[in-house]
Order: sequence, then structure tokens, then C-alpha cells
Amino acid sequence: MSDHRPPDAIEPPDPFEGLVLDEEFVRSATVSEPSARARMLAERWRHEPPVDPGGRRWSPGTAAPARGGRARRRFHLPFRSRSPRPDRDQRPYPTGRFGRLRRFGSLSRGEQWTVALGLLIVLLVVGGVLFEPQRAHTPQLARAGRGPGSPAPSTDRALPGGGVFTGSRCGTRGYHRFPTAPAELTVDGSSGPALLLSAYGYQRLGADRPGEFVLDLRLNSGSATPLALSAPLGSDGVAVEIEGPDGLVAAAYGLPATVEGAPHTPDGQGWLVSAHGATAHAVLPVAALCPGVDPQALASGLMLRTDGRNTVTGPAPYTLTVSVSDPKVAELRRATGVQPQGEVLAVTNQIPVHASKPV
Repeated sequence: MSDHRPPDAIEPPDPFEGLVLDEEFVRSATVSEPSARARMLAERWRHEPPVDPGGRRWSPGTAAPARGGRARRRFHLPFRSRSPRPDRDQRPYPTGRFGRLRRFGSLSRGEQWTVALGLLIVLLVVGGVLFEPQRAHTPQLARAGRGPGSPAPSTDRALPGGGVFTGSRCGTRGYHRFPTAPAELTVDGSSGPALLLSAYGYQRLGADRPGEFVLDLRLNSGSATPLALSAPLGSDGVAVEIEGPDGLVAAAYGLPATVEGAPHTPDGQGWLVSAHGATAHAVLPVAALCPGVDPQALASGLMLRTDGRNTVTGPAPYTLTVSVSDPKVAELRRATGVQPQGEVLAVTNQIPVHASKPV
């Protein structure tokens, strides 16, 4: 058969032209044989397909390359076939439990940082860390404290240090050791003998010592004639009552007192209170509180209601009444012609009432 070629055809060069297969070339060729285990596995896989340790058989399909260039074998559970789902497989991103994570992984590094920073800002705003007013510069309203509690009935008993606790009156309303005390209160602007409440409060000196209510009083004769009071302070001592919405919560009478700024009477059994005045100090122990009453909460209830500017807006929830009684008070009032007429000096923690002097 003749060879018919175009006259201008160029035959490609033969790559094996000039190749000499001498003995040195043959001896220098390397031989690579499979290992014994490879030959054993090849012989076994001729009769049965390979099985991995997890019990899954190798898929007859070719291995797909994984990330990093390494081949990743695909396998499936035995006796289970996976049918394609066009509604899921044709989506641009996989959905389901890890769909969002795969979508996030497909973003560039700059986009991932942008998403992470935006999520952090949202969490900080929702948590109130950002864009919240500084608490140190924002006035905070104090929360209302709990009430002192409801008084429970008790019995009368002597108090340590002197005086008597009127426990049988716990919860009653309008009780006073001296019944005329409400009518003989010292009012602002009145003349004659006066009893004023300089200061009061609750204190606790130590963990092993019970607390007490301290009462600082101011006495004045209101005239050029001195007021002679029996010791310790009045013939029956100092009486204290505290009443609130639930009735009487504390009551005691015969409490001792110390007096400063007043000389003793000639017989040494009393005090001469002049128009310059004198101070007295009395103590109401917590033992004089009715059962169920908290002393610290009660101390807060004795304060007048105020607003944020410390302006008095109303009376105190609990009324403290301090009173003394002595016949010398009635004598001085009759001698000077002042009102009210009686032998009781009383004062409360409430807002004082303005009174006009008699003409």
C-alpha cells in the first residue's frame, strides 16, 4: 500500500530515535514491588469489597478531593440509599442545622470580621454596656425600706436600767401614760413652761449590746420664775409612746433622765429650770418595743417625709410622744396665766403647730 501524503506535510520527530538500550541502562532501572500487606489486601478485596472499622462500605464512586488537596473518600451507611433532593441540593448554600455555619465559612476573612464585630456591638447594646447613662452621675432614688412590722400583744414588765414597758397596750390606739399629753403639747410660739425635742435616733453600740433610742430634750420655764421639777425628771419620770398605722408599737414610763444646765433645788431632790433653759437626756431601750417590731425600720419611720431637695412634704409615718408630769408645772402656769392649764409637758416628732400668744 503506497503512502500518499501531502507534499507540504512535516512528519513529527520520533522521540525514541537514537535510543540505545544497552546493559548499563537496563541495570540502572529501579523496580518497585508492592509490600506483603498490600498484596494480601489486594487478594482479599478481589473476593469481597473493603469494609472500614465503622461498618460502612466504600462507595463505588471515585474519591472527591477535599480541602488542602488531599483525597477524601465518600462512604454511606449499609442498606440505606440517599435520594437527591432538588429543593435542597440546588440551593446556593446548604441549610439545616449547620447551614448558617457553612455559609459563614464561605465568606472572606474581611466579611467574617465585619459580621463578628456587628454581632458584638448588638450584644453590648442589648446588655446595656454601651450607650447607658453613667450611674455615678445619675441621681438614684432610694428604695423604700420595709416596714417596722405589726406589734404583737405582750405584758407589762420592768426594763433594765429603770422604767416599765407597757406591753399590755401594744396595738392600741391613742394610749398615753399621761392622758392629757395630746392637749398639753408644746407648740411653736407659745409662752410658759416648754418641753422641746432637740434630737432623737436609734443607735447600737456593739454586736453584744442591744440597741436603744436616744432622746435629747430641751426644758424652759418660759418666764422669769424658775420651774422646779422633781428628780429624775418630773414626779413620774419620762414617758415615751410610739404609735403608727397598726397602733402602739413602743411604750414605757418612769424612764430615768440626766439633766444638764440646771442647778438642784434647795432640798437637792429636783432641778431649777430657768428661762435660759436646760438639757435632758433619756434612753428608750429596744426592750420597750412591742414584739414583732424592728427597731431600725422604726427609726426610719420616725422621720418626716421629704422630697429630693430635703423639703418636708408630710408628717412622719410614726408619731413619737415624749412627756413629763409634775405639779410644779401646773403651779407655774397658773401663776403666769398661760395656756394650757395642766401639769404635763409633752412634745412630738411631728411638724410643730404655730400658736398665737394670748393677748
